[in-house]
Amino acid sequence: MNHRVGFFITFQFLKPRSSKILERIEDIYLNMQKDKNLKLRLIVVDLLKELKNGFTYKELSKIFNIQESLLCRYVNGSTIPSELHAKEILDKIKSREFLTKFLIKKITVHEDGYVDTSGLLFYPNLLKILIEIYYNKFFGNKEITKIVTVAVNGIPFATLAAEALSKPLIIVKKHKDSIYIDYIDESLKETDGVITSIFLRSDYISKNDKVLLVDDVIRSGKTIFTAYKLIKKAGAYVIGALVIASVGNEKSSYINSINNSILVKPIFIL
Repeated sequence: MNHRVGFFITFQFLKPRSSKILERIEDIYLNMQKDKNLKLRLIVVDLLKELKNGFTYKELSKIFNIQESLLCRYVNGSTIPSELHAKEILDKIKSREFLTKFLIKKITVHEDGYVDTSGLLFYPNLLKILIEIYYNKFFGNKEITKIVTVAVNGIPFATLAAEALSKPLIIVKKHKDSIYIDYIDESLKETDGVITSIFLRSDYISKNDKVLLVDDVIRSGKTIFTAYKLIKKAGAYVIGALVIASVGNEKSSYINSINNSILVKPIFIL
């Protein structure tokens, strides 16, 4: 057979098949876009439900310039916002000023000095957005591979940060879970007369890791500084610490030591 004729027959045979493959790829892409848009619209519904715990429909109507009756249907789940409506609502919610002003009211400082951040946990989706905003603002140009927190109060916030940034979470504990697990430890001075230890599983971290520390409240800075020394002892690199709230004596020796070592950024300063 003439080679040119053979090539033409082969090309004609493959052409319809290639066209079908391209059509299939296009269908997959369009379906992915539809799924992405639907996910966005459902996320906005969840955010509106959280905001409804802090605002009336009348107040939300003024914020988003949407009729109260329509907002009610969104929150109740009888309908979901259009893609355009969802994007407009999300743009307003993602304003750092809006989120900060709303969420700081959920933190309570009691007369004995206890800083209660648990009220923030009623707004997990809003808090994840705020964490992502502040991470990008302070550390966005730095690569991270893991998020680390010290048990126990920082765990819920570190969990939300790990989910928001799609990174693994390591929890440093004040005890060993098993004598058959290898740990790295560091001394933590609780008070002038009490020294304990914190423990990090050695198989959870490597020298190639770039770590972001997350905690709920920083006061003296001793917990964050001790966690920093622990991670450094493991050979990993700490890019900084993101804390929900900062309160107390900024002239603490721990604070000064931290500032000379890593970048510590609070979302709220009380």
